[in-house]
Amino acid sequence: MEIPEIEKLLHDYGSLADLELKKFIPQEAEGLIGKNLNEPIWYHMGTGGKRIRPAFCLLTCEALGGKKEGALPFAVAVELLHNMLLLHDDIEDGDRIRRDSPTVWVKYGVPNAVNAGDYMVGKAYDSILRSGLPDKTKLKLIDIFTLTYIRTGEGQALDINYRASPDFRIEDYLQIAELKTAYYLVFALVGGAIVAGASDKVIEKIWALGKNLGPAFQIRDDIIDLTVGKGRGGEIGCDIREGKPSILFAHALSKANPADKSMLVKVMAKPRDETTKEDIEWAIRLYKRTGSMDFAQEYAEKLIKDAFEVIDAIPLRNKQVFKDIALYIAERSK
Repeated sequence: MEIPEIEKLLHDYGSLADLELKKFIPQEAEGLIGKNLNEPIWYHMGTGGKRIRPAFCLLTCEALGGKKEGALPFAVAVELLHNMLLLHDDIEDGDRIRRDSPTVWVKYGVPNAVNAGDYMVGKAYDSILRSGLPDKTKLKLIDIFTLTYIRTGEGQALDINYRASPDFRIEDYLQIAELKTAYYLVFALVGGAIVAGASDKVIEKIWALGKNLGPAFQIRDDIIDLTVGKGRGGEIGCDIREGKPSILFAHALSKANPADKSMLVKVMAKPRDETTKEDIEWAIRLYKRTGSMDFAQEYAEKLIKDAFEVIDAIPLRNKQVFKDIALYIAERSK
């Protein structure tokens, strides 16, 4: 499948979850709750999110012989957690723009943004509990949801505290990517598999798939930030402004001469508002000169090849679709 076909497939399945989200958290709620919870939530979720994770959930459920309708409540929970994490991430990073619009904390204030995120987590659990699925299935879904929430918090703690670290290594990056990105990407697939009644052995293989897809997804994000930007008003290099510990930063530290390494750390350690356009351009040139950009893309492609082997071991009805989606993760431009 070509990228436009994959994007349409993901859009079609993601739209099913979007309809459920609108029933679950009405866009037109009245009063103070509507204005201070539903409005900022839908301001955030209505700015162009692709609903990739809920689409993964529904596709996996179907591919393992389940009915996608049964997985919709978990798909809703997946999307709520994803958006809550983005909403809080914007506050932690000081990002003022997401998907080319002011972030929730900028538009509604930090207290309302934090509270809206907290509310979304509660509603995510509520969606699972009200799903009508057997209690045993609900318990499994709550278990993986909670595990993912915990692991993502651990990964974010590392991400925040490794920023501008001169000792940051590729191994450290991969640990962050597994905790922060892999779990909350692949748990959508695991949830779909649980609803479909997949065996523990199959579910274990899907978790293993996350160790390839998660870092590949994150690496591609790192590259997009330095090439076309990540929906932040066309701004390039936001990760450099934030001092984020990307794979490019880790690789460049291992290859740069002492003077360049010192300068890179200095640039990454600058407060966001003091980082200049020239600083970002210098860092990008260094990443190219040290081969870090090529290294990152090649590493992502290797992870996808490894993912193919895992996909072949999972009894999916259409393995090629999942391989095409895996390739899309490593090659997408937004």
